This record gives sequence, C-alpha cells and structure tokens, in this order.
Amino acid sequence: MRLRYALAGACLLALGAAAPAAELPAKGTDGWKLAGSLERHWTSNVLDSDYALPDWYTLLRGSLHRRWGDEDAYAALRTEFEASRHDTVTLEDDRALALSGEVFRRLSNGAELRGTLAYNAASTGDDVQIGPVVLGTRTTKQVAGAGLQVGFDLGDATSLILEAADNFEMVGRTHFQNDLLPASRLDPDRNRLQFSLRLTRTRGALAFGGSASALLESVEQLGSPPVALSFRQYGLRGEIAFAGKDGSALGLALGAEWLGDRDRLYSRVRPAWQVTFSKPLIDTLELRGSFIGRYESADSDDPLASWLRRGELEIAFKPRQELLFGAGLACQTKENLLFENKEHTRSLFAEAVYELGAPASLVFRVDYSRTFKTVIDIRQSTVDAFVGLRTKI
Repeated sequence: MRLRYALAGACLLALGAAAPAAELPAKGTDGWKLAGSLERHWTSNVLDSDYALPDWYTLLRGSLHRRWGDEDAYAALRTEFEASRHDTVTLEDDRALALSGEVFRRLSNGAELRGTLAYNAASTGDDVQIGPVVLGTRTTKQVAGAGLQVGFDLGDATSLILEAADNFEMVGRTHFQNDLLPASRLDPDRNRLQFSLRLTRTRGALAFGGSASALLESVEQLGSPPVALSFRQYGLRGEIAFAGKDGSALGLALGAEWLGDRDRLYSRVRPAWQVTFSKPLIDTLELRGSFIGRYESADSDDPLASWLRRGELEIAFKPRQELLFGAGLACQTKENLLFENKEHTRSLFAEAVYELGAPASLVFRVDYSRTFKTVIDIRQSTVDAFVGLRTKI
C-alpha cells in the first residue's frame, strides 16, 4: 500500500503540531492558478483601542500558484500579496508579499520527501498613544524559512512523519509619523527552530496515534528589561480522529506542554488539548466547532508567551447551490505569563456568500468583538463590516 493511504490518517490527526504538515499533492493542479479578492470594509475602531475611531478601508489580496510534475514528483511555486488602504487613518495601511517554493519526491521504498523554502516581507502601520495624542508608526519585517518533511510507510496502515523547520524573523527600525521621534528598534529579531514527530495508525474511519513537538526560540536581547525572551517549548499528545460516512468528523488531541525561558523566570507544564468536530444536521445545514488550550507565543503581548483557551461554534446553511449563509461565535482568554494580564475576547460573525459563476463569488460579512484587558483595565469594542469580490482562475 502506498504511503499516501497511510498518511490519510495522519492528515486527520494534524491538530496543531509545532511544524505544520504540508498537504499531499492533488490531481489536476498543474498550470498557473490565480486567486484574488477585493473587499471594501467599514470598521468602528480603526486604531484597535479603547478610543473607538471609525474609518473605511479597502483590502486587496491575491495569489499565483504553479506546479510542475505529477503525484510521484513535483515542484511548485507560489506568491501571495496583501495590501490595505484606509480612507482617513492612512497610518494603519499595511503591505505584505510572500514567496514560497516546494519540492516533493516519492521514493521507491515507500518513503516520501518534501522540502519548502519561503520568504515574506511586510510593512505594517500602527500607532502609539501618548495621552490624548496618537502618533503613527511604520515597521518593516522580513521572514525567511525552510522546512523538511519525511514520511515513512511502516505497513499495516501505519505511518511515521518527521518534520523540521527553521524561520528567521528580521525586524527593522520603527519610523514615527512626520519623524517626530527618531527611528528606533522596538521589536527584536527572532529565530524559531521547530521539530515534530507523528505516528499514526488507521483502521477504517478511525485514526489514532501520538505526536511530539519541540520549539526553540532565540530572541535578540533588546531593551532593559527586555521586550522579549528566548525560550524552549516541548509537547506530547495522544490523538484520535473519526470520519463518518454522513460527512461528520471528530478529532481529539490531549497531552501536555512544557515552556521555560532562558532566564528561568518561568517554567511550567500545562495541559494541552484540541477538540474539533463537524456534523451535518440536514442536507443544507452543518454545525462545526472547536475548543483549544495551549501556550501561545507567536501572537502575545507578553515578553514570553500567553496561556490561550479558545472555543468556537459555527453554523452554515446552504439553501441553494450558489448561496451560503454562515454565523458563529467565539470566546477566548489569553493569560499573559509574566505581565499577569488577562485578555478576554468575545466575538460574533455573520456572512453571506453568493456564487456569481465558476470563477467569482460575492461576499458580505459582519464581525463584532469585545475585549477586556484586566490589569490595564482597557475595554475595546469593534464592528467590522465588508462586501467583497473573490475570484479563482
């Protein structure tokens, strides 16, 4: 049996390892593939602060992808870009460009190799509030990374996947609006080295196994006290997933994560979990949800990391082939490990998607969120509504 059948179970169990697994090659993906979207937004809180300032902005996204080869060996290139332009608060305008390449090879002994290279650059607008004054800032960031994935067919519908990835994040000086303050380094450079191992066995609609992961992050020493710390994070999980004939699916990952910084300010083991499910209620109605608990270091206001718990529930209704309605809610708590601040967020969304034809669809969506930050006693409320056009060629 080819390794791709054994890997099918592993795909069911891909519930958030340190290095994300790449997708298996799909048939009929040769040739240039173009996708894009143009959205017109209105937000009630453009500065994302406790002082709500409304604004309109335009968001443009696009991607171009090409693959050469077949299911046994291929090479692929992909480029993506994103740009936003605000009508009034132009200091929040963002630009981003990403380039990536991938090579894949299935060997005669049943093993598979996949390698990736990626580079992205971004110019991000933000603001600093000094009393009643809002001062715009702009920072450039570059990220270069490489990854390697090796899969082995161990027989009897059992697979072993090994992954390694390394990312270098280089942050430039922050420039202030009208050069009112000298350009300064506010964010440090980082290196994120990740490893993971996943063993999976498949029995019909059931897949089960386990995974281990390691994340080693080295952070440039910047500021006193430092704005960020180097750390190590290790995780172990047991995983099980089920896919029903009616389209329902259930995935469960349960284990533990240890995180500790180089200066020994924090060192602790905490439980880690992820539950995901989807269930068709009737032919035109589907319910989906997830609940996770883990350390969060990539998106945290803390110098080290946060302890994240997040639950989501979503319902999708498709009364006609070309029309889709969706609505959902989410509850999230981020507990800063060193600052001891807790960030509670509640959010709701509703959207409608209308297929105009094979290459295009029209989207209307409204998001509402409320955030409360305990120690600094900040409350934020934001409404974001947009209408957009999405295309695929």
